Amino acid sequence: MRTKPRATARSRTRGGKVDHYRELLEGMAGILVDTGHSPRRLSREFSEICSRLKEPKHPSDAGQLTYLWDLPHVVAHWHSDPRYIDSRGAPMPLPLRARGPSLSDLVRRVLPREDPATVAKSLVKLQGVKRLGALYVPTGRYLTYPDVSARIHGFTALLGMMRTVGHNVSKRRGGPPLLERTALNPSFPANRVEIFNRELTKEADRYLWHVDEKMRIAEKTHRGGSRVRLGVGIFTFQEPADGIPSRIRRRSKR
Repeated sequence: MRTKPRATARSRTRGGKVDHYRELLEGMAGILVDTGHSPRRLSREFSEICSRLKEPKHPSDAGQLTYLWDLPHVVAHWHSDPRYIDSRGAPMPLPLRARGPSLSDLVRRVLPREDPATVAKSLVKLQGVKRLGALYVPTGRYLTYPDVSARIHGFTALLGMMRTVGHNVSKRRGGPPLLERTALNPSFPANRVEIFNRELTKEADRYLWHVDEKMRIAEKTHRGGSRVRLGVGIFTFQEPADGIPSRIRRRSKR
Protein backbone atom coordinates (compact mmCIF):
# COMPACT_ATOMS: atom_id res chain seq x y z
CA MET A 1 0.00 0.00 0.00
CA ARG A 2 1.36 3.41 -0.95
CA THR A 3 1.66 5.84 1.90
CA LYS A 4 2.34 9.55 2.14
CA PRO A 5 4.22 11.55 4.76
CA ARG A 6 1.78 12.23 7.59
CA ALA A 7 2.82 15.76 8.34
CA THR A 8 5.47 18.15 7.11
CA ALA A 9 7.48 20.55 9.25
CA ARG A 10 5.44 23.36 7.72
CA SER A 11 2.13 21.83 8.75
CA ARG A 12 3.35 20.93 12.25
CA THR A 13 4.34 24.49 13.08
CA ARG A 14 2.78 27.88 12.43
CA GLY A 15 4.40 31.02 13.69
CA GLY A 16 6.88 28.95 15.70
CA LYS A 17 4.11 27.03 17.52
CA VAL A 18 3.12 23.40 17.08
CA ASP A 19 -0.11 23.13 15.08
CA HIS A 20 -1.69 20.08 16.72
CA TYR A 21 -5.09 20.23 15.04
CA ARG A 22 -3.50 20.50 11.57
CA GLU A 23 -1.29 17.52 12.39
CA LEU A 24 -4.34 15.50 13.47
CA LEU A 25 -6.30 16.41 10.32
CA GLU A 26 -3.36 15.54 8.07
CA GLY A 27 -2.89 12.21 9.82
CA MET A 28 -6.56 11.26 9.56
CA ALA A 29 -6.84 12.37 5.94
CA GLY A 30 -3.67 10.52 4.96
CA ILE A 31 -4.85 7.26 6.51
CA LEU A 32 -8.35 7.57 4.99
CA VAL A 33 -6.97 8.26 1.52
CA ASP A 34 -4.49 5.39 1.80
CA THR A 35 -7.39 3.06 2.64
CA GLY A 36 -9.31 4.00 -0.50
CA HIS A 37 -11.36 7.10 0.43
CA SER A 38 -11.56 9.93 -2.07
CA PRO A 39 -9.92 13.16 -0.85
CA ARG A 40 -12.54 15.18 -2.76
CA ARG A 41 -15.37 13.41 -1.00
CA LEU A 42 -13.59 13.78 2.35
CA SER A 43 -13.32 17.52 1.72
CA ARG A 44 -17.05 17.81 0.95
CA GLU A 45 -18.05 15.68 3.94
CA PHE A 46 -15.83 17.56 6.37
CA SER A 47 -17.04 20.91 5.07
CA GLU A 48 -20.67 19.82 5.48
CA ILE A 49 -20.02 18.52 9.02
CA CYS A 50 -18.26 21.74 10.07
CA SER A 51 -21.09 23.86 8.65
CA ARG A 52 -23.42 22.41 11.31
CA LEU A 53 -21.13 23.30 14.22
CA LYS A 54 -21.01 26.56 16.17
CA GLU A 55 -17.89 28.67 16.56
CA PRO A 56 -16.15 28.03 19.92
CA LYS A 57 -16.31 30.71 22.59
CA HIS A 58 -12.57 30.51 23.22
CA PRO A 59 -9.75 29.86 20.72
CA SER A 60 -7.61 26.75 21.07
CA ASP A 61 -4.39 26.91 23.04
CA ALA A 62 -1.69 24.42 22.05
CA GLY A 63 0.12 24.96 25.33
CA GLN A 64 -2.94 23.77 27.25
CA LEU A 65 -2.72 20.37 25.57
CA THR A 66 0.75 19.54 26.86
CA TYR A 67 0.03 21.21 30.20
CA LEU A 68 -2.95 18.95 30.96
CA TRP A 69 -1.04 15.96 29.60
CA ASP A 70 1.89 16.58 31.96
CA LEU A 71 0.03 17.38 35.20
CA PRO A 72 -0.34 13.70 36.30
CA HIS A 73 3.46 13.46 36.24
CA VAL A 74 3.58 15.68 39.32
CA VAL A 75 1.27 13.33 41.24
CA ALA A 76 3.26 10.29 40.06
CA HIS A 77 6.52 11.72 41.41
CA TRP A 78 4.76 12.72 44.64
CA HIS A 79 3.94 9.05 45.21
CA SER A 80 7.40 7.73 44.33
CA ASP A 81 10.18 10.26 44.95
CA PRO A 82 11.87 9.55 48.33
CA ARG A 83 12.01 13.30 49.00
CA TYR A 84 8.21 13.51 49.15
CA ILE A 85 7.12 10.22 50.79
CA ASP A 86 7.07 9.23 54.46
CA SER A 87 8.48 6.15 56.21
CA ARG A 88 5.43 4.11 55.13
CA GLY A 89 5.91 5.04 51.48
CA ALA A 90 2.87 7.35 51.40
CA PRO A 91 3.03 10.86 49.87
CA MET A 92 3.66 13.54 52.50
CA PRO A 93 1.38 16.56 52.93
CA LEU A 94 3.33 19.48 51.46
CA PRO A 95 3.13 23.26 51.93
CA LEU A 96 3.16 25.33 48.78
CA ARG A 97 6.48 26.89 49.74
CA ALA A 98 9.02 25.98 52.44
CA ARG A 99 12.74 25.56 53.01
CA GLY A 100 12.33 21.79 53.12
CA PRO A 101 10.11 19.59 50.92
CA SER A 102 7.34 21.64 49.30
CA LEU A 103 4.92 21.43 46.41
CA SER A 104 6.78 24.27 44.67
CA ASP A 105 10.02 22.29 44.91
CA LEU A 106 8.29 19.20 43.50
CA VAL A 107 6.77 21.13 40.57
CA ARG A 108 10.12 22.76 39.73
CA ARG A 109 11.74 19.31 39.58
CA VAL A 110 9.03 17.74 37.43
CA LEU A 111 7.73 20.67 35.32
CA PRO A 112 10.45 23.33 35.55
CA ARG A 113 8.75 25.61 33.01
CA GLU A 114 5.46 25.87 34.92
CA ASP A 115 4.44 28.19 37.76
CA PRO A 116 4.07 26.12 40.98
CA ALA A 117 1.08 28.12 42.27
CA THR A 118 -0.76 27.64 38.96
CA VAL A 119 0.01 23.91 38.96
CA ALA A 120 -1.23 23.59 42.55
CA LYS A 121 -4.48 25.32 41.64
CA SER A 122 -4.94 23.04 38.61
CA LEU A 123 -4.30 19.89 40.65
CA VAL A 124 -6.94 20.93 43.17
CA LYS A 125 -9.42 21.74 40.40
CA LEU A 126 -8.84 18.33 38.78
CA GLN A 127 -9.40 16.62 42.16
CA GLY A 128 -5.93 15.10 42.21
CA VAL A 129 -4.97 17.14 45.29
CA LYS A 130 -6.91 18.55 48.24
CA ARG A 131 -6.02 21.28 50.72
CA LEU A 132 -5.76 20.69 54.45
CA GLY A 133 -5.19 24.16 55.84
CA ALA A 134 -1.86 25.32 54.45
CA LEU A 135 -0.92 21.82 53.22
CA TYR A 136 -1.62 19.97 49.98
CA VAL A 137 -2.30 16.22 49.92
CA PRO A 138 -2.84 13.90 46.89
CA THR A 139 -6.28 12.30 46.77
CA GLY A 140 -5.03 9.40 44.64
CA ARG A 141 -2.76 8.55 41.76
CA TYR A 142 -4.98 9.86 38.98
CA LEU A 143 -6.74 13.09 38.00
CA THR A 144 -10.38 13.73 37.08
CA TYR A 145 -10.85 15.83 33.95
CA PRO A 146 -14.21 17.67 33.89
CA ASP A 147 -15.96 19.56 31.11
CA VAL A 148 -13.60 21.37 28.73
CA SER A 149 -10.50 19.85 30.33
CA ALA A 150 -11.84 16.37 29.56
CA ARG A 151 -12.29 17.27 25.90
CA ILE A 152 -8.77 18.70 25.71
CA HIS A 153 -7.33 15.63 27.42
CA GLY A 154 -9.29 13.42 25.03
CA PHE A 155 -7.83 15.35 22.11
CA THR A 156 -4.30 14.61 23.33
CA ALA A 157 -5.14 10.90 23.54
CA LEU A 158 -6.58 10.97 20.02
CA LEU A 159 -3.53 12.83 18.72
CA GLY A 160 -1.26 10.28 20.38
CA MET A 161 -3.07 7.36 18.76
CA MET A 162 -2.95 9.10 15.39
CA ARG A 163 0.80 9.64 15.70
CA THR A 164 1.31 5.95 16.47
CA VAL A 165 -0.75 4.80 13.49
CA GLY A 166 0.89 7.37 11.21
CA HIS A 167 4.35 6.32 12.33
CA ASN A 168 3.68 2.61 11.85
CA VAL A 169 2.18 2.85 8.35
CA SER A 170 4.62 5.43 6.99
CA LYS A 171 7.51 4.22 4.84
CA ARG A 172 9.57 7.15 6.08
CA ARG A 173 9.36 6.24 9.75
CA GLY A 174 12.59 6.45 11.67
CA GLY A 175 13.20 3.54 14.01
CA PRO A 176 11.11 0.49 14.91
CA PRO A 177 7.28 0.49 14.95
CA LEU A 178 5.50 1.74 18.06
CA LEU A 179 3.26 -0.49 20.16
CA GLU A 180 -0.18 -0.90 18.59
CA ARG A 181 -2.25 -3.88 19.75
CA THR A 182 -6.00 -4.46 20.04
CA ALA A 183 -8.24 -7.27 21.31
CA LEU A 184 -11.61 -7.34 19.53
CA ASN A 185 -14.65 -9.49 20.22
CA PRO A 186 -17.33 -9.16 17.48
CA SER A 187 -20.17 -10.52 19.62
CA PHE A 188 -19.73 -9.37 23.20
CA PRO A 189 -22.88 -9.36 25.44
CA ALA A 190 -24.11 -5.78 25.74
CA ASN A 191 -25.25 -6.27 29.34
CA ARG A 192 -21.70 -7.25 30.35
CA VAL A 193 -19.95 -4.13 29.00
CA GLU A 194 -20.33 -2.07 32.18
CA ILE A 195 -19.02 -4.87 34.42
CA PHE A 196 -16.18 -5.61 32.01
CA ASN A 197 -15.13 -1.95 31.96
CA ARG A 198 -15.07 -1.78 35.76
CA GLU A 199 -12.87 -4.86 35.98
CA LEU A 200 -10.62 -3.67 33.16
CA THR A 201 -10.21 -0.24 34.77
CA LYS A 202 -8.78 -1.83 37.93
CA GLU A 203 -6.36 -3.96 35.91
CA ALA A 204 -5.39 -1.00 33.71
CA ASP A 205 -4.71 1.20 36.76
CA ARG A 206 -2.30 -1.36 38.18
CA TYR A 207 -0.58 -1.93 34.84
CA LEU A 208 -0.25 1.77 33.96
CA TRP A 209 1.20 2.60 37.38
CA HIS A 210 3.82 -0.13 36.82
CA VAL A 211 4.60 1.23 33.35
CA ASP A 212 4.76 4.79 34.66
CA GLU A 213 7.23 3.67 37.32
CA LYS A 214 9.50 2.17 34.65
CA MET A 215 9.35 5.41 32.65
CA ARG A 216 10.17 7.47 35.76
CA ILE A 217 13.23 5.28 36.42
CA ALA A 218 14.41 5.80 32.84
CA GLU A 219 13.79 9.53 33.20
CA LYS A 220 15.80 9.70 36.42
CA THR A 221 18.78 7.61 35.27
CA HIS A 222 19.12 9.18 31.80
CA ARG A 223 22.32 11.13 31.30
CA GLY A 224 22.74 13.31 28.21
CA GLY A 225 21.03 13.04 24.85
CA SER A 226 17.60 14.15 23.70
CA ARG A 227 14.27 13.45 25.41
CA VAL A 228 10.76 12.87 24.04
CA ARG A 229 7.24 12.87 25.52
CA LEU A 230 6.29 9.18 25.70
CA GLY A 231 2.78 8.03 26.53
CA VAL A 232 1.02 4.69 27.03
CA GLY A 233 -2.76 4.45 26.86
CA ILE A 234 -5.39 1.75 27.40
CA PHE A 235 -8.96 2.19 26.18
CA THR A 236 -12.01 0.21 25.13
CA PHE A 237 -14.12 0.97 22.07
CA GLN A 238 -17.66 -0.14 21.43
CA GLU A 239 -19.61 -0.44 18.20
CA PRO A 240 -23.40 0.16 18.32
CA ALA A 241 -25.50 -3.00 18.34
CA ASP A 242 -26.99 -2.16 14.95
CA GLY A 243 -23.47 -2.11 13.53
CA ILE A 244 -22.96 -5.82 14.23
CA PRO A 245 -23.69 -8.06 11.23
CA SER A 246 -27.05 -9.83 11.53
CA ARG A 247 -25.37 -13.22 11.08
CA ILE A 248 -23.40 -12.70 14.31
CA ARG A 249 -26.48 -11.39 16.19
CA ARG A 250 -28.51 -14.47 15.19
CA ARG A 251 -25.70 -16.79 16.25
CA SER A 252 -25.47 -14.97 19.63
CA LYS A 253 -29.21 -15.46 20.27
CA ARG A 254 -28.99 -19.16 19.56
